[in-house]
Amino acid sequence: YFGDPTRADILRSAGAENARLLIVALDDVEATLRVVDTAKRHFPHLKVLARARNRHHAHLLMDRDIDGLVRDTFHSALRMAELTLGALGLSPEEAEHTVGLFRDHDERHLIETHAIYRDERQLAQSAQQASQELTELFEADRRN
Repeated sequence: YFGDPTRADILRSAGAENARLLIVALDDVEATLRVVDTAKRHFPHLKVLARARNRHHAHLLMDRDIDGLVRDTFHSALRMAELTLGALGLSPEEAEHTVGLFRDHDERHLIETHAIYRDERQLAQSAQQASQELTELFEADRRN
């Protein structure tokens, strides 16, 4: 189907009334939000999964209570970090473990900052605190 997915009639003609799932993977942040809003309003039975371009976009999607999101560059950045650590001499297991610590910490921080993401001062303070926590987490892990 070709058309503007922010329009309910286009989603309807694409079968949204009978579909179980809508995956939104547009490059444009605002268009993604409009598609999600349209789908939630006109087809509330649909499960909605969406690609988030960045942390702010992820928070906006979380506001809309979608069923799942994937951060656009997050997983590729984690994989690149794992490869980098391996190239610097860490074993595959050590690299995977280190990246896992970061991933888990970052995903928790994304959820924790959802409540304050509109307040730049609080968000900056939270980012500084998260950076310190991550440093301490890596230091503690290195000692073990």
